[in-house]
Amino acid sequence: MQTRKEYIIQFVGLSLGLHEYKFEVGDSFFKDFEYSEIKQATIVVNLKLLKQSQMMVLEFEIGGTVKADCDLCTGEFDLVLDGTHKLIVKVGGSDTGNDDDDIITIAANEHELDLTQYMYEYITLTLPIKRVHPLDKKGNSTCDKDILNKLEEFITEEEKDEEENSDPRWDNLKNIKLN
Repeated sequence: MQTRKEYIIQFVGLSLGLHEYKFEVGDSFFKDFEYSEIKQATIVVNLKLLKQSQMMVLEFEIGGTVKADCDLCTGEFDLVLDGTHKLIVKVGGSDTGNDDDDIITIAANEHELDLTQYMYEYITLTLPIKRVHPLDKKGNSTCDKDILNKLEEFITEEEKDEEENSDPRWDNLKNIKLN
């Protein structure tokens, strides 16, 4: 991974208080990461940095779109990302073996913070586990119908029987009303 100066914050000269930054992340950002599953993206990361005397609190607000493959029909679509992540940076002292990934400790003589890796990780964490085409205004799937029909042809009779036959021990749970 190559260090890029546009994602480095010089925090030594900053006054105490809130500082805001805006980063635009595109395709070239993800090319630096060898195994990135994101290849095409238009993302804006708004960063709120609250500087205190011995620590900084960074809040990353991630929004934008990435090209993703649908898990159902394998068609490509624009997946909308929207998420917030927080990072606490302790300045000085020794690292006491924090097990929390959201808290890091840096040396007292450090004067800058490279956000490249953190932004990559937070953007990747914002991706949903299941990626499917969004629903249209009527609530219908926008997946490729031809592909879904073709996949339906290949479902075996055994798989269809498994879907239809349920375990009678669990049938009573269907009658529970939560509201």
